Amino acid sequence: MELWNVYDQYRHITERIHERGVEMKDGDYHIVVHVWILNDKGQFLIQKRQPWKKGWSDMWDCSAAGSAILGDCSEQAAVREAKEELGIDLDIASGERLFTVKFSCGFDDIWLVRQNIAIEDLILQEEEVADAKWASADEIKDMIAAGEFIPYAYIDLLFQMAQLPISLMKASSEDAEELLELQKEVFMPLYEKYNDHETSPVTQTMERFLTRFERGDYYKITYEGQLAGSVNVYQKTPGLMRLHIINIRDAYQNKGIAQEVMTRLELMYPEAEAWELGTILSEERNCYLYEKMGYKQHGELKVINEKMTLVNYRKEKKIARLQSL
Repeated sequence: MELWNVYDQYRHITERIHERGVEMKDGDYHIVVHVWILNDKGQFLIQKRQPWKKGWSDMWDCSAAGSAILGDCSEQAAVREAKEELGIDLDIASGERLFTVKFSCGFDDIWLVRQNIAIEDLILQEEEVADAKWASADEIKDMIAAGEFIPYAYIDLLFQMAQLPISLMKASSEDAEELLELQKEVFMPLYEKYNDHETSPVTQTMERFLTRFERGDYYKITYEGQLAGSVNVYQKTPGLMRLHIINIRDAYQNKGIAQEVMTRLELMYPEAEAWELGTILSEERNCYLYEKMGYKQHGELKVINEKMTLVNYRKEKKIARLQSL
């Protein structure tokens, strides 16, 4: 018997438990993962489903996939499925959740993990996996056209993201010292410009900074493998996500990183019905970017001092999200 945690539409875990095979109630959701492993040659590790497996039998699929069982988080489910189906220890620390598809009864997290694995080291789960091999994006597209590979609706987006130099890696409190220094580095010019001793991230203490890891999700933004910035998001109220702070180092400005990160975040949190952020009213470049991304000024302005006024933005329409697998 396989048991799942039940979540609501905003991905809040409930106290209820669901038994696999029983039809889920309307408004109930569970967590699903699809893992795509990519090697240094740009090839994806794919597996062939057994002919007796229910759903897409005898077809090629991603590296590993399955539902999160009772007590699993998404990362744990990805690691467990890779171990069960392929017999490998998934290096989830080098992985990133590219996006999430919210479907009729679940949240399907799509993981990309960059890891080199020898085919001869695989231990295939006989009950589910018939074969495994490495294949390029073009080879997978040809297999889809031939009806040999599951035709995921998101496949082009997946391949596009896998080639981008930008990655969002989940940070933890162990990264706090490095990320706080990065934040101070990025915001120091604004601190000096506006003499903002009240709200500037430059004056933030480590104790206060650490609370971000408890309240929401913190990501390291890498560009071509180098730390280019960071971003912190959290759910302010059910359905409303707050893009709390985004830092991009000077050396990585004008590369489209902030815009790409904001789009990625929308795709990662399909439970969000609206997004919110704040910025300095006189920083026209930032305001232009947010308005270009579909944000509109919302609420009252907040005057910090004679030089600086804060403005709040909200986005409720044209949020990037995937509708189906």
